[in-house]
Amino acid sequence: MNSAVEEPNSVIDIRKNRLRSNLLLELYQSGDTSINKMARLFHASIPSATGIVNELIREGWITESGTGPARAGRPPVLYGLNSKKYLTLIMDINRHDTHLVIFDLHNQIIVKRKVDIRLDDSSSFLEELFKETDIFLKFHDIPREKLWGIGVSMPGLINATQGINLTYLNLTPPGVPLSTYLRDHFNLPVCLCNDTKATTIGEHRFGYAVNKSQVLTINIDWGVGLGILLNGEVFNGASGFAGELGHIQVKPDGLLCHCGKIGCLDTTTSAMALIRRAKEGINSGQATILSQLVNHNLDLLETSHLIEAVHAGDEFSIDLLSTVGTELGKGLATAVHLFNPEVIIVGGLLAEAGPFISNPIEQAINKYCLSDFKNTLSIHISKLGPKARLLGTQAHLFEHLIVKEFSSSL
Repeated sequence: MNSAVEEPNSVIDIRKNRLRSNLLLELYQSGDTSINKMARLFHASIPSATGIVNELIREGWITESGTGPARAGRPPVLYGLNSKKYLTLIMDINRHDTHLVIFDLHNQIIVKRKVDIRLDDSSSFLEELFKETDIFLKFHDIPREKLWGIGVSMPGLINATQGINLTYLNLTPPGVPLSTYLRDHFNLPVCLCNDTKATTIGEHRFGYAVNKSQVLTINIDWGVGLGILLNGEVFNGASGFAGELGHIQVKPDGLLCHCGKIGCLDTTTSAMALIRRAKEGINSGQATILSQLVNHNLDLLETSHLIEAVHAGDEFSIDLLSTVGTELGKGLATAVHLFNPEVIIVGGLLAEAGPFISNPIEQAINKYCLSDFKNTLSIHISKLGPKARLLGTQAHLFEHLIVKEFSSSL
């Protein structure tokens, strides 16, 4: 008898919570809107939409944000997310340094700090990260209870479902997933995401991939990563590892890659490969302003110096970027044939070189791709830059936590 009475209520509650989470996701992704538009979007009656909005206002999730343009009569009241409901902590980890960022629910950066800790496959990295994070939160007077969750983006073979990074297994004790270790330390939900996939999410929600379905993002950083958007969804593969373009072999007699294989694309086109080639050229007597930019100390040479030299018209640096772009274009031509994208978005450290990197990529794709694949293809340098990865990690965390919040409330 009891179950017969409770079942309809349970179905109603499930549908209502689904509407609540979908509404908050819509406000997060698209911004403020009216009750009438909410009702149309979710195929609900205006009284039902009004009731849900009023509940979410009482719970502090949304607020009135003003009025919209009126077609006739009274202007509609607009509602949006309450940016102050929660804060999130984003840890943007790479091989060179780490950024700690606090976002509000309007994707506004509240505070940000770069910490000089480089990703190393040992427990000492996390010990240092915990210490720096505690200092960061304390300095900016951000209590743990104000944080909704933590989003982590980092390189490596990441299985987000299991919360593990197979490239950096020694960060945690044997058998302990990285996300679990972080969650237990901070006592907060944690979402772990590969850096290139985070960038792809950011571009899809807020960049050149908005309203696109078939997109490739190329992340030219200390390694080379490929983000794949298929039918509007990030493609992860069976274990979450899809997109390791940097580890396709391009030179069977090439250099040893850090992955242990020979001649990977990473060895010829990553930021690390670019720095190596620059040093080799300088040591062989190539004419360039690069050595002056680092006061003749090549140990200080970074990609920022190469990009500065390129924009200053340094012929040697321009040739280096052109060679890297051509090699990348060859690799991307294969991906274009496999996935038939409508857009390719170039991001990462080397994207700051602008057309000096995108032009040779495009020329190589034009050369090595079948013409029919190029007719509807456009190539863009990311307009979001490094923020794409931060926004993607934030969006991934928000979407995960919203679903969790309203599924666990039943």
